[in-house]
Amino acid sequence: MVTRRQFIKLSSIAATLPLLSQVKLISPASAAAIEKVPVDDPSAIALKYVEVASSASRTDKMGVAGSDQICGNCLFYKDSATTAMGGCALFQNRLVAEEGWCMGWVPVA
Repeated sequence: MVTRRQFIKLSSIAATLPLLSQVKLISPASAAAIEKVPVDDPSAIALKYVEVASSASRTDKMGVAGSDQICGNCLFYKDSATTAMGGCALFQNRLVAEEGWCMGWVPVA
């Protein structure tokens, strides 16, 4: 027979189970987002990534002037509320400068 004390303990444990699905564990992919993309990284070189967009020669792309293209308004950029850097899907969600640019830039729809 289950005592009242055991019933309360089991009920409280059962009540927390749905909340566990909301917990996000750190995976290797999300841990990579902590790293900043080095400018000498092979993928950064291939995409001509720069940390300051004004230092890159940008051409008009998809109806957007080259001077208006920065990582901060790119489809692949994931904004970070705490820093001027955010994750980029093109660089395995590693951090790129919000004011940076690369050839993979695509406007946010």
